[in-house]
Amino acid sequence: MHHSHSHFKITKASGESEDFSQAKLRHSLIKSGASPETVEDILAELEIDLYSGMTSRVLYKKAFALLRRRYKTQAARYQLKRAIMELGPAGYPFENYIGELFRAQGYDVQVGVVLQGLCVTHEVDVVAEKENELVVVECKYRNAPGFKCDVKIPLYVNSRFDDVEKEWRKYLPNQKKSFQGWVATNARFSGDAIQYSACVGLKLLAWDYPEKTSLRKWIDQSGLYPLTALTGLSKAEKQHLLENRFVLARDLIDKPKALELLHLTPRRVHQLQNEVSQLCL
Repeated sequence: MHHSHSHFKITKASGESEDFSQAKLRHSLIKSGASPETVEDILAELEIDLYSGMTSRVLYKKAFALLRRRYKTQAARYQLKRAIMELGPAGYPFENYIGELFRAQGYDVQVGVVLQGLCVTHEVDVVAEKENELVVVECKYRNAPGFKCDVKIPLYVNSRFDDVEKEWRKYLPNQKKSFQGWVATNARFSGDAIQYSACVGLKLLAWDYPEKTSLRKWIDQSGLYPLTALTGLSKAEKQHLLENRFVLARDLIDKPKALELLHLTPRRVHQLQNEVSQLCL
């Protein structure tokens, strides 16, 4: 902290004033389980709020409120993997969710579409379209941990997308549009699956892959948390929302219909929306 605060006076519970001891507060935060980096962040954040004559109780309360807020966001991120697992057991909420990720990037999105290929028709999970590109995504959803998508998945997905692309090019032969196939999973890909996909130009999206643009990073950077990440909703309420095609935590702020479905008391609405804004902002 700046030097100005080394002689900072606070009022003790007894009413007498004493110099603010940063060491005491630091010790107390570390004892409650905060990491040293977090503690420094909190002290720096507090500094903006310090005023002379502040009671030590108010000071500590502020410090611990900051800690709780950080802990909650960290906890929510930690729960994210589990929250994605809770989109199941059927795969379609995951498809809707992947669709929302693309929609947020300015694509026109359709979920669960039947496309005509050159040879046969194909049911495609997500079709995302922008001016000059068409993205077709196959979603592989697993609600048991430890699953890996092996090379068979991109192999058959690639041949399906080839079939679709051939038909598509037949009707739009001179279009400069790019056609991009994706496989998205909440699980992982085997080494062979990754190697094959890189070779044929199929894009992969998994929990931790690709490193810089993995599902986890994408969610974190976009704030598009699934509603299953909210601790304030019961399992039944989550299911009810998913069945009605809501998948994002922020739907509870952005889409009045989502809240109407749940028939909540005003107090719970307030609590939930609070949790959403802490998580997503």
